[in-house]
Amino acid sequence: MTITKKFIGMFMLLMLTIAFIGCGVQTTTGTPTTGTPTTAAPTTAAPTTQAPTTVTPTNGGTTATPTTEGPTSKVTTTEEPTTNTAPQFVGLFTKQTVYKGSQTYDILAGAKAIDAEDGELDVMTAGAFSTTRVGTYEVYAYAQDSDGNVITELITLTVKELSASAYAIPAELTTDPIAIELWHSNGATIEAALNRYALEFKDLYPNITVTITKNGNNYDELRENMVNAIRGGQIPNIIQNYPDHVMEYINNNGVISMTPYIYHPVHGFNPAVEEESFLDILLSYRRENSQYTNDGEFYSLPFNKSTEVMIYNKTMFDILIANGTIDEVPNTWQELFALGPDLMAIKDGVIDQVAAKLNQSTTLSLHKTPEEIQAIKNNFVPITYDSPANAFITLTRQWGGEYTGIDSARNGVVLFDNPESRAMLSYFFDNRDNPFTLPGKWGTEYASDAFKVAQTAVTFGSTGGARYNTPSVVNNEFVFEFGVMPMPYNQDLPGERTAIQQGTNMSITTAGNDQQKLASWLFLKFLTSKDIQLDFALETGYSPVRNSVYSEEIYNLFRDGKEIVYDTVNKVWTATANNASGEMLMKSAAANAAAEQANFLFYDQAFIGSSTARAEVELAFERVILGSLEGTTKEQIIDSAIAAAVANTNRILG
Repeated sequence: MTITKKFIGMFMLLMLTIAFIGCGVQTTTGTPTTGTPTTAAPTTAAPTTQAPTTVTPTNGGTTATPTTEGPTSKVTTTEEPTTNTAPQFVGLFTKQTVYKGSQTYDILAGAKAIDAEDGELDVMTAGAFSTTRVGTYEVYAYAQDSDGNVITELITLTVKELSASAYAIPAELTTDPIAIELWHSNGATIEAALNRYALEFKDLYPNITVTITKNGNNYDELRENMVNAIRGGQIPNIIQNYPDHVMEYINNNGVISMTPYIYHPVHGFNPAVEEESFLDILLSYRRENSQYTNDGEFYSLPFNKSTEVMIYNKTMFDILIANGTIDEVPNTWQELFALGPDLMAIKDGVIDQVAAKLNQSTTLSLHKTPEEIQAIKNNFVPITYDSPANAFITLTRQWGGEYTGIDSARNGVVLFDNPESRAMLSYFFDNRDNPFTLPGKWGTEYASDAFKVAQTAVTFGSTGGARYNTPSVVNNEFVFEFGVMPMPYNQDLPGERTAIQQGTNMSITTAGNDQQKLASWLFLKFLTSKDIQLDFALETGYSPVRNSVYSEEIYNLFRDGKEIVYDTVNKVWTATANNASGEMLMKSAAANAAAEQANFLFYDQAFIGSSTARAEVELAFERVILGSLEGTTKEQIIDSAIAAAVANTNRILG
């Protein structure tokens, strides 16, 4: 049987080669690159039912680098069912663009073929291309395992020439003064970091001045301000964004492709030095930033990336473990929600203990009056989810449903009106108020303030903002212990376990001359460098965008829960002999939880109008969880919420 399968596999490869020769196309072969494996955000990662490891402040974090992407490619295989597994491609980009005059181009850069039995296989190519001739080329990548199973994937490579009418990339940076501006909508911590990076960048390029401008209180305001400026105003040189924003900017001719810069022979990333290479940027982030066009152009680079995690009051869960209610902190929604009555039963005692400790603080603003303590008890809800939009999108996937997609013309398509989404909404409706709610119940956007006074026992939020959930420290100890772990999943569909990949990217706009565009590119390359990404991760808790950061000793000490301090004189982070405390401990625990779920992350395809879809499902989830129950039924609430979201989204999509 094995001989027959090998013969069939060899025959398929022979026919593939003959097809290309018959078309007058040269057949070439290649070998896979040997760079460090990169991380992914696959939606088709192999499912697991293994319980996630709980990360708490009292446990040292693991130091593993995020693991490689799960299979996402189609398989052409001669494998007979139930005999063995076929190989899978990892890190292969099927739509690629390169510009004439770029670095030596490897169409298989970062690509691997992995077989469960044989390990890594050689990847071959059939077909030819030339990076000196403009055109579209079709090249097949293929690999064969020892059992004769063959995997093939068509790669479409588009070779372009940079149009001088759009912009040109100077061979050298001018020595004349250059001023560029970056718009963002971050808080004080990130803004301070960006201003510091602008000054450090000026040390490298004394003639370039980068102005950091906050132009919006949130990302939606920033998007609106940018679109308005494109249509009739002055736009910045660099804009912070989400992928759905980028689609609008492309549609309004507000941003330029970064592909020519990425592979530029002088100014591009350095493929000869791993930690300076483009491949060192995590695979899932490269995929996210190449999703905008049919030919895989890069219109943005990752900057502050994050995911959502579960932050919980460890003191409360330790009580439930001690009294035999549970053996460990649950990692499924069903098990977690089942603890609602138990958490309600112990809340008053825990809140009294927390308030008593807060009242011992020398910071008078932390003190709680008897009336305030009672209000905390009265308003207690066990479990809270910060983002209604993320909740709808993530939970729809966990319940086996679809959110949105694109058609063959890359127009947005609404998919969230489906039985799975309705089943999800029905389940969470049945658990509204006890044990589940949204921060809007208390008139706030985030649950961090409620969490810090024990008004909620669990909150789901971004790793980038995890530090805001850090309990107060009084008399050198937390007022309660906390833990952080990966997002829970639906125990009925463990194969749909997933968590959102989020955080913003940066794009270069059409503003300014060629030297300003080059300066903008150099600053973005600086922001994505290993040293800056290491610093930014330690300062803010966001996930590094480079693989090489995860192997840095100081970052591993940070994840191990050691105290890390910044030396302002030498501009480096150093570790002390002490254990981490305060916000640094929370950031460390969140970083470990994020790494644990790295194989289960997803991002949604961006399209013009996808920001509207997100806003509409946010309103839909709020209506289901927070809306009035008077004079209506659960089914009517869900039906009207979905109908409104679909209608309002389609109104924008046309």
